[in-house]
Amino acid sequence: MDLKNVLDKEESSKDVNKTSTENIRTHKKPIQLKDIESRSSPNNSHQLNTSEDIGKLLEKEKKNVYKKKWNKLDLGMKLNLLNKYADNIEKTPEKNEQLKELLMINCKNGKLNKNSDVIYNVDEEYIENIKILINEENYKLKITETKKKQNSGRSKSNIERLLKAN
Repeated sequence: MDLKNVLDKEESSKDVNKTSTENIRTHKKPIQLKDIESRSSPNNSHQLNTSEDIGKLLEKEKKNVYKKKWNKLDLGMKLNLLNKYADNIEKTPEKNEQLKELLMINCKNGKLNKNSDVIYNVDEEYIENIKILINEENYKLKITETKKKQNSGRSKSNIERLLKAN
């Protein structure tokens, strides 16, 4: 007698006795899952059904995208505004390109991020003035580099203090 066949026969006889509803277990959903489903259900949120609704939302976003302080704008927006500023300030093509390049490089390097350096009109969405921009023969930026204080790691002796004082 084969043991494998005996076990199969016993399992098949048990399966015949059980109904299909007894094999299916139902569990309650956890409270956290119910909360997530209720928050993400379409009944609570505003649905964008048509392309007109989506278009209106995008137009609203476009109008308000530049209505932030200078330091809150992202890099692409700053570069666009700097290009417009360069076009308004310099009319000769050579100096205009030089000015744009100077502004782009320094903006990418984080030199034009302060609100105090750039006077930006939030309501009209344009740059009024760049305080650190100097126009002599060529355009330059007057950037003050802060030097870090060197710490020798030890306190100075009285002799070192005396020599430094003289």
